[in-house]
Amino acid sequence: METISCFIVEDDPQAFAYASSIIETYQHIKIVGTSNTIKEAAMLIKELKPDFIILDVFLIDGNAFEFLPLFDSIDFKIIFTTSYAKFAIDAFKFSALDYLLKPYEKKDLILAIDKVVSDLEKTNYQQQLSTLMHNISSKEQSKKLILKTTEAIHVVDIKDVLYAKSDNNYTSFRLIDGKSILVSKPLKSFDEKLKEHRFFVFTKVF
Repeated sequence: METISCFIVEDDPQAFAYASSIIETYQHIKIVGTSNTIKEAAMLIKELKPDFIILDVFLIDGNAFEFLPLFDSIDFKIIFTTSYAKFAIDAFKFSALDYLLKPYEKKDLILAIDKVVSDLEKTNYQQQLSTLMHNISSKEQSKKLILKTTEAIHVVDIKDVLYAKSDNNYTSFRLIDGKSILVSKPLKSFDEKLKEHRFFVFTKVF
């Protein structure tokens, strides 16, 4: 198997050592660099061009949402890690991006790494990151929601959704323009994301 390169951006020595020890159990993954600051990390990542990075959301000199705009384009995958920060966690959920909530278990990082490795060739990642940045900088009513179907990824303004209707393990989103988007996830998987948006009317089909 071809070697996959990883870069770790982390300012907590214990968290860094923990992540490193897990990654080192993979024979085909190599840690090519590390940093504990945004500016240094951006410079090194541009030079080393890793396949994926593990990025702590909050660092000593800023946060991940100041880090991402330092790149003209992002051609690496990201495993975000964060201590509890509600605004950040909500933004990840709406953008359909994964994150690890500290302190995370070994199995959680292993699952995240395996998912990143399997997704290295996917081309819609930039769209998801753009949605994340929009949600971080926007007011609640203008947030966007990523809806994945079997054919495509749809970026939808939450204010444009009339209601979501559940049918067993599927959820149908009805938009104000009359369009319907069917997602192969149960309604309950969206409950936490949407519970604060009062204009949503959820209808279950029995």
